[in-house]
Amino acid sequence: NKIKHSTELVEFIGIMLGDGNIWENRVRIAFDKRNINYIIYIEGLFKKVFGIQLKREFVKNTNNAYLYVNNQYIINELFKAGLQRGNKIKNNLGIPDWIKLNKKFSKKCIKGLIDTDGCIYKCKRENQIYIKFTNFNRQLLKDFKEITNNLGYSFAKANKNNFCLYRKEEVAKFIKDIKPIKSNGAMG
Repeated sequence: NKIKHSTELVEFIGIMLGDGNIWENRVRIAFDKRNINYIIYIEGLFKKVFGIQLKREFVKNTNNAYLYVNNQYIINELFKAGLQRGNKIKNNLGIPDWIKLNKKFSKKCIKGLIDTDGCIYKCKRENQIYIKFTNFNRQLLKDFKEITNNLGYSFAKANKNNFCLYRKEEVAKFIKDIKPIKSNGAMG
């Protein structure tokens, strides 16, 4: 099938920018194998976008798991969408402009990034929920900050590799609007 720009494709791109990579003829996403519900979710998302099933690889005696596919057509479609082969940090890979220019797509990309390289946690000392995004890619951090600002969220720089959302009202709005999977149970 011809791959069209959709919210599902954009969420998958966010996931790839977080925990995925393209190497030679393979698309691969890394997981913690204890997070089976998220693995199943990604399999369904991928099948909806590309029409094929990802393969699973569980590494013995570790918590490492991978979903992958060897498919040149899918790789070419991901290249057209703005991804690249190789090391995302060395390539300074950011969020494609066509995503940044569309608020609906921006939200889905941020969802994919938070679900991979983000965390939602409760600060016991302040009895409040915070959202943190961590990445070592300068361009991706810059794009994350730009998009979240455009969406009305005031992520603050926690250190050179982290942005945090601290404002209680904005955290609640972010969880309601972006709907990160990691938020399930965080507000309870």
